[in-house]
Amino acid sequence: MLNKVISTLCGKKIFSILLVLTFMGIIFAEETSVYIGLRKDVPVEKNPTNISVVNENDIIESDSGNVGEVLNTTTGITEVSKLGTIGSESTMRIRSGGDSSKQVLVMVDGRPVNDTSLGFANLTEIPTENIERVEVMRGPSSALYGANALGGVVNIITKKAIYEKPRTEIGYSYGSFNTKNYNMNFSAKPGKADIYLTASKNFTDGFRENSDYDNLNLSLKTGYNLGKYGDITLNNGLLNSRIGIPGTNNTPVSKFNNNNEVAASFPNAYERDKKYYNQLQHKININNITVETNIYNDYQRKRYKNPDAFTDSISQPSNLGLNLQVETLNDIVFGIERKVESFERFDLQVKTMNKIRENSAGYIQKTFEIKKLSLTPSVRYDYNSIYKESTNPRISSVYKLTDDIKLSANVGTAFRAPTFEESFSPYISWPASIWGNAGDTQGNVNIKPEKSVGTDFGIEYKKETLLSKITFFYTNVKDLIEWQKSFPTLNYEQWRPVNIGKAFSRGIEIEVQNDINKKLSQNINYTFLESMGKKTGTYKTLQYTPKHRLNYDLNYLAPKKIKANLKVEFTHRQDWEEWNDWMSAWEKHLVAGHTIVSLRLSREILQSEVFFAIDNILNKRYVSRENFPLPGRTYSTGVNLYLWD
Repeated sequence: MLNKVISTLCGKKIFSILLVLTFMGIIFAEETSVYIGLRKDVPVEKNPTNISVVNENDIIESDSGNVGEVLNTTTGITEVSKLGTIGSESTMRIRSGGDSSKQVLVMVDGRPVNDTSLGFANLTEIPTENIERVEVMRGPSSALYGANALGGVVNIITKKAIYEKPRTEIGYSYGSFNTKNYNMNFSAKPGKADIYLTASKNFTDGFRENSDYDNLNLSLKTGYNLGKYGDITLNNGLLNSRIGIPGTNNTPVSKFNNNNEVAASFPNAYERDKKYYNQLQHKININNITVETNIYNDYQRKRYKNPDAFTDSISQPSNLGLNLQVETLNDIVFGIERKVESFERFDLQVKTMNKIRENSAGYIQKTFEIKKLSLTPSVRYDYNSIYKESTNPRISSVYKLTDDIKLSANVGTAFRAPTFEESFSPYISWPASIWGNAGDTQGNVNIKPEKSVGTDFGIEYKKETLLSKITFFYTNVKDLIEWQKSFPTLNYEQWRPVNIGKAFSRGIEIEVQNDINKKLSQNINYTFLESMGKKTGTYKTLQYTPKHRLNYDLNYLAPKKIKANLKVEFTHRQDWEEWNDWMSAWEKHLVAGHTIVSLRLSREILQSEVFFAIDNILNKRYVSRENFPLPGRTYSTGVNLYLWD
């Protein structure tokens, strides 16, 4: 019965291939514990199947320059959408289509990094050089993490020094479009202290006209063991970047010829971005009761200037947050959070927005161990000075059916907070022209959060020779926020954000890990997704919803100690209809499916690693967002030096 249901949903050929792969494994490797599921370290066998971990080795072998590239092949990721080459905006959606990148909460060491103005996290701004692992939890998660965890949560955990002697890693790479990457890591553990310093510098001319990029990233993580007073860690970081913003290019993919698609609609537009962050963490164990304190603040100044469109906009978001969490002996975790968000905006050097909102929250969870069943109910209450209160419960369960088979289930609610732009965007008007009627836009201070309820059920089979998972999920969302015309007249239009949308997503995730032998290993994951929404009338497929996504990763230790990594990413075609308010008609859209094959070769020579990589070997021309062309085949090569005293 189960085979028939899955085969109908996924397609018989795809499911048959996955079924064969599921039962051909020999040995696998995985993390021993995961933090994100219950906000505490939990043995991996007690975590549900909706959690994935990308470890340091995965990051190295992916040869990725930012977190977006690392997560693109992770189970359940609908797609990491890119607007161009290195430096261009990169966002992520989990288990959903549409404009749902705002529904994914991204954190670095527990510090939220979503843009409070636009809602999403720009993954291209998060480098990989100092990342130890990335934990991903799919599904509604506001019961523990609050706002914006509607689709899921990503927690990026940075490295700390593990070697007593000082150790330095230096890397350089060169690639297509005159792309140069320099990076340096330094770590040491003098006495009770530990130090981890990371610096990286990236340049590129970019694939398209006016898509050059220049950035500097610095981070410093220092810790100290205070003995009976616990451990203290201080994180500091800086990002300084400039990127050309070429705008859209509506050349059809069939007309790509390395000339038509590179033209910029905005040849002079650019964006300068400066970010600073500070974070202080303290952890202490008192009579087997663990108390964790996390204090952070961040500040950003982002300037977008486009002289051709008479645009000069400066955004200045900042955040100040505190989290205090207690883990008791009897498997109770509770905590309080306080966050103050502020946002300033200047248009043509005139301040048009200066707003502050405050959020206070408390959460609690309790784990019950009943023979083979681990049951964890949790609930969180948030009160915000603007959009008021929200209460979100969740129940997570894991059941060991046999020594080899684990069942898991989750059900919970979540919410996505309105952005500052949606709530407070200043009044902006324009006159009538050949492009259309006169009109204006303005935020809506009465906008409500988006809300969801979701559930998933998973089965995991694990033996020394095999690890395979299959998860079924369903999420229903209401009060979707969309900009629409209000009080329309023949000659004038008003655009306001309103809660008018509904949506649902349902699907299946399949994941297989195995080492075929000591020299050959493979990972495969597949996601079937149906994501639909409506304002009124019947449900229709949401924009950017690939029905099928398949990722295959093969690692081989070849003769002469050469490591080979082959990646295959398949994304199904995405077609949808969208109501066009300007034309008062349904408009059809299509993003063609694509298969991207990439290869990385590397070899260790003394205290160094030399590598060569080819991305998009088949030279597939494609887009992940309409009117934003992406390059064909690209190359990169480089060396990493490992130095220590």
